[in-house]
Amino acid sequence: MKALKSLLAVSVIALAGCASTETPPVVTPPPVVIPSSLSPQPVLLFDVQKEGRKLYTLNDEFPYCDKVTGKVVVVPKWFRTDFASVPWFGQFAVNTNGPTIRAAIVHDWLYAIGEPGKRQEADDIFYRAMRKWGVSEIEARIAYNAVRQGGERGYALASDWVFVNPAEPNARFPAPFAKPKTGVMMTLPQCAGFEAMVAKGWKAYPQYPVQTLPVVVEPPKKKPLFGIG
Repeated sequence: MKALKSLLAVSVIALAGCASTETPPVVTPPPVVIPSSLSPQPVLLFDVQKEGRKLYTLNDEFPYCDKVTGKVVVVPKWFRTDFASVPWFGQFAVNTNGPTIRAAIVHDWLYAIGEPGKRQEADDIFYRAMRKWGVSEIEARIAYNAVRQGGERGYALASDWVFVNPAEPNARFPAPFAKPKTGVMMTLPQCAGFEAMVAKGWKAYPQYPVQTLPVVVEPPKKKPLFGIG
């Protein structure tokens, strides 16, 4: 009996030793993927400003569909934006690192097109886009009221029809297409099929050729003094 107890004691000690030295498996939690606030990302044009405001350009097309109207708006690649379609007294609600700029880019594009009689619609799309992308009701209302009250001065400005290659921020590139009469590409009731269409790589505009050259403005030649030279 004593021998059996001794054997059991040795077995328990051995098992305890094994348990103490065995490393429990490490369970790695799945990575938390935080979606970017904007895709494609706007590219900041360093050392380039307009009336003290920082300028940005897009490195790819930015498509958006307004579910209420079904209207598809696509901001083209290299379109330069400064979010200035929102007047200064509403600018603090436009967080350049947050979801507000998604809606602001769409709004800037619609204002740059400046379709006659469509400013109210552009502002309404702006508000709904902000709410869709998670902007709080308070911030969205501040920005919306600002464009309704003071946005008319920034509507349909010829100076906003600008395209910039982020690799050459100081060069003025020609637009890849003529300025359209409307910023709406098509209408899809309830935006049916929109996301699938974009996922398949649909592009709305002609793409810049790889070797597109910027417009070079040469200084006027000086006339020789007294006709000599």
